[in-house]
Amino acid sequence: METKTPIEPSLRARQHYSDLYDKHTVEHCRWWEQHSPTVEDLRKGWTKKDKKFDEKEALRTANAFGRMHMYFIKGDRYIKKDQTIREWMERDEQRDRFFEAASAPENINCLTCGRLMFVGSKHLHSGGLKEPDRILFFYECPLEHFPLRAFYDNGEEFRREKPLCPKCGAAVVEEDKTADEKFTTIITCSKCGHTETSEIERTVNKPDPNFDRDRARFCLTEKEGQEFIQGQENIKGLAKLMDEIEEKKKHKDTYDKVAKLKKLKIIELEELLTPVLEKAGYIKLQLKNPEITKDVIVPFVVYEKRPDREGRASTYELEKLLRKTLLETNWRLMTEGTTYRLGMLEGRFRGYEREEDLLELVRTKEKREAKRKNGEAGN
Repeated sequence: METKTPIEPSLRARQHYSDLYDKHTVEHCRWWEQHSPTVEDLRKGWTKKDKKFDEKEALRTANAFGRMHMYFIKGDRYIKKDQTIREWMERDEQRDRFFEAASAPENINCLTCGRLMFVGSKHLHSGGLKEPDRILFFYECPLEHFPLRAFYDNGEEFRREKPLCPKCGAAVVEEDKTADEKFTTIITCSKCGHTETSEIERTVNKPDPNFDRDRARFCLTEKEGQEFIQGQENIKGLAKLMDEIEEKKKHKDTYDKVAKLKKLKIIELEELLTPVLEKAGYIKLQLKNPEITKDVIVPFVVYEKRPDREGRASTYELEKLLRKTLLETNWRLMTEGTTYRLGMLEGRFRGYEREEDLLELVRTKEKREAKRKNGEAGN
């Protein structure tokens, strides 16, 4: 069934949402500007009985606080603008798709003549934050009989609850009056004659003479907004730097140990290990192609020279030697250890570069030393 009344889509041009967001920003900033601390607020909170209240200083303080607070409010509104507009546009686009896809319930009959009614119009019925949106179809009789009827897209009929007299509970007659500044509704009881009048102030969209001025004051331009974001990043960077400085002061001994670690390159690792291993009876150390992950992993192979040492004894001595030799460096034998096959021993080294990983190496070493000392003290 076709509708007689054309429906304006929910989704608008982006400028519509940008203007709406700026309107909210102006309203938000005006409220904060009106409620910023004043000299009188500071006077009421003055607690220093031994010091006279300085009104000029209080005025400077109030103005400085107001400017600083407004600076962050305007910046926060700028940061959230694009995301909010995208959400609004996505919401309205979904509503349009939902609106177009909704099918009107069929076989709706006029309650006066029984003829099939046609859809005169359909409307989006917003459910707000808690309920889902629904589509409401209004039906008209081809002979223009009343009452009109309305159904939701799920077939549920819309029924307006009739007001009752608060005195006797009988039906009342409503009379609506519209004036320039308010809506007035008068109800009269058909049984006891009781009357009540309710008034609602009429919202009139009057031009805001100061809107353009305040929009320029409160809504940041692209240049101003990017400067605010950069300033925030600088503040975060400075805060991070200060935290790092404080952390290094607090754990100076640990950081000093990290500084003393030998940061060996791969070729330097080979130069360190070769003479140590040969002296212990392990020869022909070869480092294979490294695997680059978060760290650097280097597979290696070395050969057992001593005929009286093989299998588990050979791997045990090698691992013990490697761990001792690498203890003051940025390299470690990986946890799987080494394997032995016919005098050939294989394993992998892990090299650490990042400061946080080197810190963890030192801390692990400190824990092991503390554990060993505690064990010796216990004995």
